[in-house]
Amino acid sequence: MDTQFLYIHRLSLAAIGLWPYHRTMLVQLQSSVFSLTMISYLIFQLTTLLTTEWTIDFIVEILSTSLFVLLCTILYNSYWINTHVMKRLLNNLQYICSDIKDENEIAIIKRYGYSAKCVAIGFTCGFFSLSLLPILPRIFGIFSLVNKSELHHNIYMRTEYFVDQEKYFYFILLHLYAVQYIGGGILLGESIVMVGYGTYSCGLFNIASYRIEQAMRISSDEVTNRKNKKEIDRKISHAVNIHRTALEFITFFLHSFEGTYFVLIAIIVISLSLNLFGISRAVFVRKMEDFVIHCIFVVGILTCSFASSYISQAIIDHYNYIFATAYEVPWYVASVRVQRLILFLLQIGAKPLSSVSLSYFTIICSIQK
Repeated sequence: MDTQFLYIHRLSLAAIGLWPYHRTMLVQLQSSVFSLTMISYLIFQLTTLLTTEWTIDFIVEILSTSLFVLLCTILYNSYWINTHVMKRLLNNLQYICSDIKDENEIAIIKRYGYSAKCVAIGFTCGFFSLSLLPILPRIFGIFSLVNKSELHHNIYMRTEYFVDQEKYFYFILLHLYAVQYIGGGILLGESIVMVGYGTYSCGLFNIASYRIEQAMRISSDEVTNRKNKKEIDRKISHAVNIHRTALEFITFFLHSFEGTYFVLIAIIVISLSLNLFGISRAVFVRKMEDFVIHCIFVVGILTCSFASSYISQAIIDHYNYIFATAYEVPWYVASVRVQRLILFLLQIGAKPLSSVSLSYFTIICSIQK
C-alpha cells in the first residue's frame, strides 16, 4: 500500500479527530468539540426562523446554507460513531496489499496507490485555496481600516444568537470560521477516504483480471502436463480469492454507511434545488453577493456528486472487466476444476454489483433532479 497516500489519509482524518487509531481522551474531546460546534451553528441558523418574517428569499437563504451544515454534521457523526468500521477497513486493506508478492501485481497496486495519492493532494490543495476566499476581504479590510459595521456585511450565513451582534461580532465571526474549516475538513477527509478506498478496490479487481490472464497463457499441449494443471489451478484460485476479497471490502464499506448515504442524497437533492432557485432569484433581483454564494454551493455539490459518480463507475467497470477476461481466456482447454472456478466467476458476473450500482444510480438521479 502506498505509504504516501496512507500519510495523507492519516493527516486528513487526524485533523478532524476521526483517525481510528490511538483514540485518546484528547482526541475524543476534539471530536466532541467539533461535533458540538457544527450542531450549535445549525441551531443558531434555524433560530432565525423565530425572529424574522418569512419570505421566499429568506427561506431559501436559510435552508440552502443550513442544509449544507446539516450534511457535514451527519457525515461527521456517522464516521465518528463508526470509527471501528474505519479501523477494520484500513486493516483489511493493508493486509490485502501486504499479501501481494508478484512484482507485476505490486506495480499495479502501486499505480493505483499513486493515483489515490494525487487525488488526495489535489483535494487538499483545492480545499486550502477555497478556504482563503472568505478571509481575503477580512485581510484587505484590516489593512484599509474598514470599520466593524462594514465588516459585518462579510458574514454571509445569517444566524440569531439572541445577543447584541455588534458587541459579540468577533465571537460570531470566530464561530462562522470554525464551522467553515471544520465542515471543509470533514468533506476533504471523507472525500479522500472514499476516493482512496474506491481506487484501491479498482486496483484489486485489476489484479484479479491479471491473474486470470496469466493463468491461462498456455498452449493446449501444456495443459495436459500435470504440473501445469496444478499451477493453473493455483493461479485461478488466487484470482478468485482476491476478487472475493475486493468485493467483500467494497461491499462492507458501502453497507456500513448505506443509511447515512441515503439521507445525505436526499439532503443533496433538496440543497441543490434551493441553491439553483437562489441563483435564479439573485439574477432576477440583481444581488451579486447572493448569486456568488449560491454558485459556490452549487459548484461544491456538483463537484462532489460527479466525483462520486466517477469513482463508482470506475469500480463497476473494473468489476465487469474481470468477467470479460474470464470469458475471453481459453477456459475450455483447462481442467474441470478450473472450468468450474471460471464458471463461478461468470455466474457472479451475471449479477450486477448492486450496492455500488445503487449508489451510482441515486447520485445520478440527484444530479438530474
